[in-house]
Amino acid sequence: MRTAVVALLAISLTACGCGGNEEATAAARALSQERLAKLHADLARLRTPDDLPSGQWHAMKDIPAEFSDLHPRELLFDGRSARVHLSGCVDDKVMLVATGLDGNGRRLIRPLPAEVDRGAIVLWTAPPGGER
Repeated sequence: MRTAVVALLAISLTACGCGGNEEATAAARALSQERLAKLHADLARLRTPDDLPSGQWHAMKDIPAEFSDLHPRELLFDGRSARVHLSGCVDDKVMLVATGLDGNGRRLIRPLPAEVDRGAIVLWTAPPGGER
C-alpha cells in the first residue's frame, strides 16, 4: 500500500511540473558572473521594504522582463534576501538565493537545491568594496 501511495505521489508531482530539476541546476551553474551580478542588482532594486515582519516572504508571481531568460516560476523577497524559484515544487525545488540586497551582510548568490547544505556553494559574490 505504501509503495502505491509513493508511486501515486510521484506521478502527481511529475504531472504538476515537479521533478526534472537537472536542467535548471545546470543552467543556474552555467550563468556568467556578469549575469549573476546583474541578477543581484535587479533583485536589490525590486526588494520589498525592510519592515516586512521577520520570517515573512513576499511572492512576486508577475515576473519582470529582466528575468525572462531564467524562466522563473516566482520571485520571493523578505527585505534582505530573495529567492528565484527556477524549477520543482514542494521540498524538491531549485532556487537561486541572493543575500545582502539591503546592503548589509555579504552580497552573494547561491543555489538552493534540497540536497545542498546551506551556503555550501556560492555562484557569485560581490568583490570587496564592489559597486552596488
